[in-house]
Amino acid sequence: MDVGNKINSLRKTDEEKRKPTVMEEVVSWVKTIVGTLIAVLLITTFVFRTVEVQGNSMNPTLVHGERIIVWQLFYSPMFSDIIVLEHTDGNLHVKRILGTPGDHVDYIEGQMIVNGELVDEPYIAPEVSTNGFTFENLCQIRNHGEDCRVIPDGYFLVLGDNRNRSGDSREYGLVHESQIMGRVTLRFLPFSAFGIVN
Repeated sequence: MDVGNKINSLRKTDEEKRKPTVMEEVVSWVKTIVGTLIAVLLITTFVFRTVEVQGNSMNPTLVHGERIIVWQLFYSPMFSDIIVLEHTDGNLHVKRILGTPGDHVDYIEGQMIVNGELVDEPYIAPEVSTNGFTFENLCQIRNHGEDCRVIPDGYFLVLGDNRNRSGDSREYGLVHESQIMGRVTLRFLPFSAFGIVN
């Protein structure tokens, strides 16, 4: 190695050993913080978000005050999914999908019938009743004379598991797919109730 190369090598070593200035440290921290915030924003906007359960409409499946994770990325609403939707009043509602586009829905003698089959609902407490449930409100988005028991494209019937105390499709009609934020996948608070929600 010639003298010039030795000097360049020593200069590189000195530069590597040089401590960063205060300004360089600040810039480095700012980059890290901004990068982290952008990543969190992207994740909570497109992948998942946390929501606090408000009210008792999903008892006993979910209880007021519990914290849940809602999966949003590539989610397509499906029958019996527990979902979070954005109501027209701006509030978030946690409900269960019990009717999907094209489904023929009936409610006979306290039993939900979808496409001619009785829906097994083990998540409903024995004392819960859905007396007075009619599907007339579904007609509000249908053309006159069409069968109100068939759910149109892009819409979903949602109900609370606590039918006695739930504001849901019986009150505000079907919800549009654009209102559905995602599927409830996990309860993480309180820790004593931590687990998958299904």
